[in-house]
Amino acid sequence: MKKIILSAAMLLSSLAGISQVKEGSITYSVSMEGLPPEQAAMMDGTEQITSFKGNKSRIEFTNAFVSSIAINDGKKTTILMDQMGQKMYFELTEEDNKKKDEKASNTTIEYKDETKKIAGYDCKKAIIKTKDEKGEETTMIVWYTEQLPMAGQSSSRSSNTFKDLKGAPLEYEAKQGPFNMKFTATAVSKDPVPDAKFVPNTDGYIKKSAEEMKKWVG
Repeated sequence: MKKIILSAAMLLSSLAGISQVKEGSITYSVSMEGLPPEQAAMMDGTEQITSFKGNKSRIEFTNAFVSSIAINDGKKTTILMDQMGQKMYFELTEEDNKKKDEKASNTTIEYKDETKKIAGYDCKKAIIKTKDEKGEETTMIVWYTEQLPMAGQSSSRSSNTFKDLKGAPLEYEAKQGPFNMKFTATAVSKDPVPDAKFVPNTDGYIKKSAEEMKKWVG
């Protein structure tokens, strides 16, 4: 389960800045296929809330077992994790992200003619393929809306999964090993977001390096 948690957190980190419309938030329901029954039960009620403002974003991921917050303040990404009281955090700087992106292959996007409505918005289908530094390919199915255009990509990332997408993603799913994670928007808000949302509060958290976090999950 720890490995699933970190995989989810790293996915959230890579998606930081995905919903850069202008200002507001998108609430997603989250599901994961391929889990054993006891772990699947822990995923019930899992939710993600993405808040965004200019080149900043905050992604909150919560369920009964874990909560994680990924904050991109325009310069770096801070990921805070709380697993049943065990709190730790780590940071990805602009240089970390550039090094990671230099090792990765280019992302390709294939647009499809299929459409459907999500959270009241007309969405179109796209298939995004990426390769990591080991050459392993990940395929993501995305439903995006041009009614919420992408804008103000985070300056702390030289690239990200949705950077060249024609609109904001309201549903996306990606396979990670035997698991398939799916995010579906249930509500979209354009209400102002306080600046304090993009300031990480690490009180009570132990700082770890990204390498230490990988060792922690085994």
